[in-house]
Amino acid sequence: MSVVFWAWVTTAIVLLLGEAVTGGLFVAPWAVGATIAALLEALHAGMDAQWVAFFAVSSVILVLVQRLRARRR
Repeated sequence: MSVVFWAWVTTAIVLLLGEAVTGGLFVAPWAVGATIAALLEALHAGMDAQWVAFFAVSSVILVLVQRLRARRR
């Protein structure tokens, strides 16, 4: 595995640890995005695809989570 793969994995782990400390489900979507980016790196996708996936997946999940939280209130 490449250094970039391990960078994405480390990023995902750090973000999950941050979520565990803070709660609120704000950081977890970014951890999922980093995980998807790591999977893309493992599949030898380009760096552009990894960054787009990271931001797109994270943003979509963040919006969905916030909408679900708003409905519960």
